[in-house]
Amino acid sequence: MSARLHLVRHGQTPSNVAGALDTALPGAPLTGLGREQARLVGEELAGSGIAPSVVLSSEAARARETAGLVADEMALPTQPVPGLYEVQAGEFEMRTDSEAMLAYHRVVRDWLAEGGLDSCLPGGESALDVRERAMPVISELRAGHLDNGTDVVLVVHGTLMRMIAVFAGAVPSQWALDNSMPNCGVIELVPDGGGWSCSRWGDHPGPPVF
Repeated sequence: MSARLHLVRHGQTPSNVAGALDTALPGAPLTGLGREQARLVGEELAGSGIAPSVVLSSEAARARETAGLVADEMALPTQPVPGLYEVQAGEFEMRTDSEAMLAYHRVVRDWLAEGGLDSCLPGGESALDVRERAMPVISELRAGHLDNGTDVVLVVHGTLMRMIAVFAGAVPSQWALDNSMPNCGVIELVPDGGGWSCSRWGDHPGPPVF
């Protein structure tokens, strides 16, 4: 089996429970449930037969904590990776009101449904900004690990991981818009020629069919 990139969303946080737009570093830690989610996905990955050399994560506290618990199940070290933080909410950071949430989701819809990649929140970032910071990292991981036959486990964030899958050409943008990712959900991307394919999307049974 080809080496694969396993994108894992972090476990539940108090900000998730409160419905807060928690996107800036370092962000909230995990809840008790979030830690249990992390242990369970670590156990699943450990039993799946993959062979990464390290569990990578964004620099956010919730991602690093999730990665540590996953790594414990796999007897591996962890390493944070710069540039893979969540899509930034800008002036809406840590707001919980419906106006802020609708504005954030409207921008993501603009990107994925309308193709408006330069749309952004005040003080936030566009899809072009996200692509510029995230995709070179993904390319480096492919060249340094996957192309050498080593799986990659990378703990990141819900909106970011969907955008990575779209930028990689592994799923259509409408699929990513319609299928959000739960805490500790997994997207599995496979190098496919010069591009990527998607072999897993959360709990969707089998590879997504478009």
